[in-house]
Amino acid sequence: MRGHRQIEHTADLALEVWADSHEELFEEAAQALVEIMTEGALVEGDSEKSVELECFDREDRLVRWLNEVIFLAVSSGFLLQSAELRLEGDTRLSAKIRGAEAEISAELKSVTYHDLVLEDGFARFVIDV
Repeated sequence: MRGHRQIEHTADLALEVWADSHEELFEEAAQALVEIMTEGALVEGDSEKSVELECFDREDRLVRWLNEVIFLAVSSGFLLQSAELRLEGDTRLSAKIRGAEAEISAELKSVTYHDLVLEDGFARFVIDV
């Protein structure tokens, strides 16, 4: 079972995400960002992009993954529909992203390390808007 919800935060936007596996958690978090950027509009497409990340630790991997999703949306209008993720150890991420070029309604700046929580099956993170 997986899902997400926005939570109250003093200055920015915060999300809680849950899933049965780390890969599903990372995909759910990315889809939550896209949902915010499109104000809930569905993204449908068959374009693919690959992402390879080498990170410092598990938390850095989550932040960098989500910031890559934001970067693709802002820089080229590419919005994630789904992703096949492979997490290796605590520092590597490989992903094949499926999605489409579409307009974003709400621009996000970045996911931050502030108040970041990453546990088995759960993440909470703050987004600078």
